[in-house]
Amino acid sequence: MPNLFSHAHEPDYVSPRAAESFVESVVIDVPVDQAFDGFTDAIHLWWPVSEQSVFGDGSTVAILRDHLVEESLDGDELVWADVHEWESPSFIKLQWTLGQEQFGTAEIEIHFEPVDGDMTRVRIDYQQVSGLESASDGVFVCDWPLICSRYARFMGGAVKLD
Repeated sequence: MPNLFSHAHEPDYVSPRAAESFVESVVIDVPVDQAFDGFTDAIHLWWPVSEQSVFGDGSTVAILRDHLVEESLDGDELVWADVHEWESPSFIKLQWTLGQEQFGTAEIEIHFEPVDGDMTRVRIDYQQVSGLESASDGVFVCDWPLICSRYARFMGGAVKLD
C-alpha cells in the first residue's frame, strides 16, 4: 500500500448541470377523482410509448406498487420513477430516476385541482436539465407537453376557459 498517504491528483471537478423548472397544465371536463384515476389506473391506455419510452411500440407504462414502470413485449420491466407521495385524488409526487445517474433524481409533481364545478385542472411541475435531449448522453428525457396533451385527449380533450 505505497499510495496510502500520498497526495494523489484530485479529479477535475464537474459542476452539476443547471435544471430549469417547468409547468404543464390542462383543464379537462371530468371530476377530480376521474381525472386522477385516468392518469394513474389508465396510464397504459394513453401514454405515448411510440415517442416516450425505452422499449418502444408495444411496451406499456404502469404504476405498480411504488414505481412508475415500463414493460416490454418480452416482459422486461424498467423502473422509471419512484412514487414518493400519493394523495388520491389530488396529488402524486414522483422521484424520476431513469437516466439520471449523472444528474441526480428529479421530482415531478402532478396536481389534480377542481375548477368550475366538475372540471379538473391537471398541473405537472417538473425540472429538466438545461440543453439535454433524450438522444444525448444516453439520457431519457420526458416530453411533458406531449404527455400532457395525450392524457388530455384520452380524457376527452382540453377545455378552453375564458
